[in-house]
Amino acid sequence: MNMTLKEKSTWLSLIATLVIFGSYTLNVVSIDLASVSEQQAIDIAMGNLSQAILYIIIVEIIFQSLITVAGSRADIEGDERDRFIALTANNSGYWVLSIGVVMTLGHLLLPHALGVESSIKAYFPIPLFEVHVLLLMFIFSEIVRFTHQIILYRKDAV
Repeated sequence: MNMTLKEKSTWLSLIATLVIFGSYTLNVVSIDLASVSEQQAIDIAMGNLSQAILYIIIVEIIFQSLITVAGSRADIEGDERDRFIALTANNSGYWVLSIGVVMTLGHLLLPHALGVESSIKAYFPIPLFEVHVLLLMFIFSEIVRFTHQIILYRKDAV
């Protein structure tokens, strides 16, 4: 399978995002709120978030550098096809992120506007619920963007 430098970079970003933030999500969801205080749960979640961000930065820097060293200047800059694929995939990710932000704002504002209590938190009792929903939507939009890029590269490769 012959891949361009940009496609290799996209695969790396997708795998790193899935592994690192997948692990982060599992760690946050598995916090036992019955055995720790609310502040301890927040501290654990923020520690996990800091760790995930640090890991993604380190992994991306190291592996993207290794991929880039192997490529030529023309490969690094890409061509018109690479720019078109990136633009199209960015639009997909943007829509997912926009929908997630609107849904989160609705979750925050509608209970106050309607005078009712939100029941979503009861089903997902995680610390800093709204922050994690926004983060999850951001990560999901990145996964959609990377996946769409890979699909466009593979579609064009055949």
